[in-house]
Amino acid sequence: MCRKRTISWPIWGLAAGALLVASAAAAQVAPGADAAGAVEKPAAAKPAAKPTPAATPAAAKAKAKKPAAPAKVEVVVTNKRAVALTALLAATSGSPDSDKIAGPLAAGKKTVIHISPGKDCLFDLRGLYADGTSTVADGVDLCKDKTINLVD
Repeated sequence: MCRKRTISWPIWGLAAGALLVASAAAAQVAPGADAAGAVEKPAAAKPAAKPTPAATPAAAKAKAKKPAAPAKVEVVVTNKRAVALTALLAATSGSPDSDKIAGPLAAGKKTVIHISPGKDCLFDLRGLYADGTSTVADGVDLCKDKTINLVD
């Protein structure tokens, strides 16, 4: 009998903590400051200049374009379970077709895999173990996370 499992709470907790730390770090820059924290002093009144092409709203939209997904993503898979992983399957999120991306992987071991990301880099993962159990995680962004920790 195969039992369905999801990513454990500690993994979700780590992901949420990382987002909070990143948000707090970004919020600590003072308004009008550059990335190094230097605050720009207001200049004396200057005559109005023509806006540069980069200052127009259309140019701002062009710059805000989402960066393209990398050709290959390096992901570290760590089996922290007491049972060996027989196969780790991945499918582009929402796709029924999955491919084996890792396995077998002994308990307590880790490996590095290279995957080609899809359009938005979201994957549905399924781990199959030697004791007949399985783990399922849907919608994992491997371009952002770059780690898969398999836990009990």
